[in-house]
Amino acid sequence: MAMEIRRLGYFVRIAEDGSLTKAAEYLRIAQPALSRQIRLLEEELGVALFNRTARGMQLTEEGEYLRSAVAGPLRAMELALQNVRSFSARIEGNFAIGMPSSIGELLAKPLALRVDDEFPAIHLRIVEGITGSLIDWLNRGMIDFALLEEASRDERLTNRELFSEPLLLVGPASSKLSPRRAISFKKVAEMPLILPTHHLGIRGLFNDAMAKLRIAADIRFEADSCQLIKALVENGRGYALLPRSYFYEEYRLRRLRYCPVVEPALTFTAVLAYRKHVQSAINSAESRVIDTIVNTLSELRVKLA
Repeated sequence: MAMEIRRLGYFVRIAEDGSLTKAAEYLRIAQPALSRQIRLLEEELGVALFNRTARGMQLTEEGEYLRSAVAGPLRAMELALQNVRSFSARIEGNFAIGMPSSIGELLAKPLALRVDDEFPAIHLRIVEGITGSLIDWLNRGMIDFALLEEASRDERLTNRELFSEPLLLVGPASSKLSPRRAISFKKVAEMPLILPTHHLGIRGLFNDAMAKLRIAADIRFEADSCQLIKALVENGRGYALLPRSYFYEEYRLRRLRYCPVVEPALTFTAVLAYRKHVQSAINSAESRVIDTIVNTLSELRVKLA
């Protein structure tokens, strides 16, 4: 039984990485030995779990089903073992936190450094993805926490609000935008815009306002990288809608300008999400990780104020 569980753990690791080489490095197992364990698992189940391609290990239909079925329970077992260990004074554990690149640019580095400084026995894995993917990975047990750009609206998840900020119209340094002069959303829609592709978070707020006002918009570019959006705006290719914390440094360096948006004003809310069954078994290590996320973000926001 122990060997079967271990093989399933190997399988999930390879499925997440999409690479036998990366999984072997993470698990600290020789690649041929890891490959043999997966072959034994496939022989035992009587199905192929992966298609071996030049691009890596791609799940078959049977493999995708198995990952969906076992990733959550395996992670729950790992958390249970961590819960037992947490009764000691030593704070340790393995945690995976997902976040979109926009929040990652703001939080990933200071969070990783703080966890490493305060809890060296905690192994932290930070994964970037768009909101929809993060919710899916959270429900599958591939990550433990997710920082989302809006509440998940998923009954299986708990959402803890982290902060709310108005969305602001952001333009290049050559623009005449001013924090003292607001602009209506209808006027914003007439400008050349650079917006996220995925229809959640910032784009979801924008789409909802468009639908209510029954107007069209001039969308010049779509990009899911906040860094790229800011670079295009700075280059004079269009305007963006962003919370102030996302472009504070560029504004401080006078590379970007901004103004408030009204009629309607749009409020962006970031949340920390995790599975409800995890909430009922929060241990001291998980609690410390949650507190560290909240405190790190709070301190950053004070600095950006």
